[in-house]
Amino acid sequence: MDYMEAIKIIFSGTIGTLGFSLLFKSNPQRTLFNAMGGMITCIVYVICCELFDHEFMQNFFPALAATAYAEIMARVLKAPATPILACSIIPLVPGGKLYYTTYYFVVGQMGLFKYTLTQTLRIAAGLAVGIIVISVIVNEVNSHKFKAILDID
Repeated sequence: MDYMEAIKIIFSGTIGTLGFSLLFKSNPQRTLFNAMGGMITCIVYVICCELFDHEFMQNFFPALAATAYAEIMARVLKAPATPILACSIIPLVPGGKLYYTTYYFVVGQMGLFKYTLTQTLRIAAGLAVGIIVISVIVNEVNSHKFKAILDID
């Protein structure tokens, strides 16, 4: 991937996240933070595309970054993490792959269907595992924090 393509991906991901945030009436005070989350996610994605050839890894690390960003911003903004994460992860959603997977199935091109289905599932698995890893870590940290406050073993 060349420099200009990377800039296009980051720019379009940021603008797309901003548009998604506005379209779904996200809190106006958090709209720019949502767009920043999309930008961070796209930057990590571009870096991972250079480092890895596998769809899972190309989406796992950006999902980690998006979830960590959402959790941090949720604490800073005193807001739930889920809406921030939903906006930040939008640039990674495999909409085109899912469309072509369905298209190839409907027109009966089973070879292409299986190929695009495998790609789509790898992307979805990378996103899901990345989100789960950070969510579990945050949950464990929070549960231990409260146990220490209450002095429960």
